[in-house]
Amino acid sequence: MQVAPPITCVSEVVLSVADLPTMRDFYMNVMGFRLHSELSMETAVPDLCGEPTITFLTICETDTPLGRGGHPQLLALIDYRRHIHAKIRFVGHDVTRSTLNHLAFEIPPQSFYQHVERLQELGIDVTISEFPDMNARAMFFSDPEGNVLELISHTSPN
Repeated sequence: MQVAPPITCVSEVVLSVADLPTMRDFYMNVMGFRLHSELSMETAVPDLCGEPTITFLTICETDTPLGRGGHPQLLALIDYRRHIHAKIRFVGHDVTRSTLNHLAFEIPPQSFYQHVERLQELGIDVTISEFPDMNARAMFFSDPEGNVLELISHTSPN
C-alpha cells in the first residue's frame, strides 16, 4: 500500500444551515470572521444577482498554495434548502441528523492524483470537482461512518 501524501492544513469546515443571514451575522459579529465571498446557486448556473445560498467566511489567512492563491482557511455556510449541491446531496450529511456538511483538508497540488490513486486502491469512491473561480480542484469521498471529506488543492489560474 502507498504511503499517504501529506495533508497541509484544514481548508474549510462546512455547515448546513437553515437561516443563512442569521448564521453569517453570528460568525461575523460574534466570532470575528470576515466575509470572503457569497454565491447564489439554486440551480447549476450561478445567479449573480440572487440571494446567496452559500457564504464563505475567512477564519484566517494561510501561507499555503491555496492560501496564497486566494483560498484562506474558511468556514462555509450552505443553505441546505436552496443550494443545488445540498439539495441533490452531492456532498454532506442528512441535515435532519447533523449540521455538519463536510470537512475539507488542503493537500499539495503535486500530490492530488497520488491521493486519488491511493484512495481508489483502498476501494474508496472518489468524486473530483473543479473550482476555477477559486483556482482549486478537490476530491470528495466518505469515511467509514459516512462523514464526507474533501481534499482540495490549488491549481494554476488559466
